Amino acid sequence: MKFKLFKRAPVILAVSVLVFVCGVRLLRLDFFERLERMTYDLRARAALHFPAPAATNLAFVSMEESSITAVRSGKLGYHFGLYWPRQVYGRLVEELSAQGAKTVAFDVLFGELRTDHPLVTMANGNFIESDDFFALQMRHAGNVLLAVVPDVVPPDLFLTNALAAGDISTEKDSDGVLRRVRAFDDQGVWDMGIVLAALELNLDLAHPDLDLTHGRITLHGTNGIERVIPVDRDCYFYIDWRLKPNDPRLLRAPIENLLWQDRQRLLDRTNGLSDDFRGKLVIVGSAAQGNDLTDLGATPLEKNTLLVSKYWNVANSVITNQFIRCASLPTEMALIIFLGALTAFLTWQMRAFAASAAVLLLLLAYVAVAFFIFVQFRYWLPLVFPIAGAMLVEHVSLVTYRVVFEEREQRRVKSVFSKIVSPDVMNELLQAEKLSLGGTRRELTVFFADVRGFTTLMDEMQERVAEFVRERQLDSAAAEACFDESARETLNTVNLYLATVADAVKTHGGTLDKYIGDCVMAFWGAPTPNEKHALACVQAAIETQRAIHELNQRRMAENSQREIENRARLSAGLPPKPPLRALQLGTGINTGLVTVGLMGSDVHQYNYTVFGREVNLASRLESVSGSGRIIISDTTYNHLLREDPALASTCIEMLPVTVKGIRDAVRIYEVPWQTPPAK
Repeated sequence: MKFKLFKRAPVILAVSVLVFVCGVRLLRLDFFERLERMTYDLRARAALHFPAPAATNLAFVSMEESSITAVRSGKLGYHFGLYWPRQVYGRLVEELSAQGAKTVAFDVLFGELRTDHPLVTMANGNFIESDDFFALQMRHAGNVLLAVVPDVVPPDLFLTNALAAGDISTEKDSDGVLRRVRAFDDQGVWDMGIVLAALELNLDLAHPDLDLTHGRITLHGTNGIERVIPVDRDCYFYIDWRLKPNDPRLLRAPIENLLWQDRQRLLDRTNGLSDDFRGKLVIVGSAAQGNDLTDLGATPLEKNTLLVSKYWNVANSVITNQFIRCASLPTEMALIIFLGALTAFLTWQMRAFAASAAVLLLLLAYVAVAFFIFVQFRYWLPLVFPIAGAMLVEHVSLVTYRVVFEEREQRRVKSVFSKIVSPDVMNELLQAEKLSLGGTRRELTVFFADVRGFTTLMDEMQERVAEFVRERQLDSAAAEACFDESARETLNTVNLYLATVADAVKTHGGTLDKYIGDCVMAFWGAPTPNEKHALACVQAAIETQRAIHELNQRRMAENSQREIENRARLSAGLPPKPPLRALQLGTGINTGLVTVGLMGSDVHQYNYTVFGREVNLASRLESVSGSGRIIISDTTYNHLLREDPALASTCIEMLPVTVKGIRDAVRIYEVPWQTPPAK
């Protein structure tokens, strides 16, 4: 593929598009942010179809519709309605501690003490407040994490007996989808998932390394363990939604199962009890629907799922050290510029359809790479601005420019060639990717054809009109009208013969150069290449002579009709029309190297023409051709020998001639054109 140089206008257009796209990107408009987040959702769902490492010690204790029914029925040893007293959670902590759970995190807010809850009967028969029982079980377990939000903090009774607190704030994006969480809130409370993982890895949350300029939080732990959380300037990071609530790698059990086991332990019925939660990081949350415990919402994976799943997914990211890492703004800008520049290059270097196909392949390749990198490395390459902004807008803009520019160029080509070449040649010119109309040196075949007898005819017609004016003693106005009519008749006659020549030239793919009085100049081999330009020219000359012969026969047949017309004209006081004359054609043809190109200027007029010694020789051969003859040069004859030996064999060599401007005598040949008589 030959590379074309960029012109200034398309370069300016391409650069302007990139500047515009980068400028819009810097505005961070929510519409485009939403579109980009939608592409993130697609990638998150696609990633689920490929295996990825995940922690194996995560567990979920769910409060479901069946849990509410079990607590209300009394099967667990107590009867409570929808809003459970704190002792129920204390019983759960007691059972998880007995099973050996490593950590228990509550996605439940305990905002105040509830002295109105029923007292709890202890094993020794004493009674204790429900809140005190919950606090006592947390102190005994020593591994409970309590939920906090900025405006709801558990009372000191709970906080002092819990191991730690974790933030459970949920901030959805503008489209209502939960995609990210904040590493810690304004009070310095870390996200519940991070706290859960930090306890597992012994990470120091009290002394993190904060580098928000470069978007990272580094947590250090024992034995050289380190975790770097990629965050934005507001400390948000995207959740790697790797584990759905029904993932088999996540241990899940309804709360009533554990409360039932706790009841059996109190009754000293320990045979057959399980300890499935030993060593697990347990999250306690709601999976109920249709009541105040409902905690459902949209995530990248599903439109309606358990939002409690964010905690084990955050914990899983920290434990496995797998985070969603977003391309930085400079990286995105570099992608926009690179892809936009590559798109501009392809669009300008290739034809429109090929360029569109190449840009489409580039687009698909980039999308495939973006999905692959996300699935394999959880790296989020932007799609919207590099594709829709840089590639599509750049491609459409340049294609539009090319369409407008090339249509203007085609109109210029039509204005120059529509009347001098055949429709087939015109179509070829318009389809050419690049049309060179500047001066070039090329081997062509040049054709000159002169209408013989036209000057004599014109003089005779003028004399006839003058004699008619004298005989009728016409005044100046009437005489002028007679001369004008004679001039029109003369012009129509010469145009008829010239048009016959021009039609034959176009039929054989020639280019009409100009009309020089009653002479036609044409050439073959430009602007569209023709390897057999000499043969095409000679064939056109033969057809031209035959067409002139047929025209003369028709004109002779019309003379009888003209005699009748002249009688009517004389009776009307008009001069008679002269009898139609049979005019002949003399043709000269030469082949050689000439200069061809557009002559003229945009201000005035262009003429696509040829000039040089070989052109002059063709003109001189026309001068010696006589009437009704085709004379070709030795060079043209040699081309015929190669291209059509049968036609060359009919040519008759003449005596060399000496012509003006040529020092040596020129070998010439006559080409017979008469149709052989039928046998």
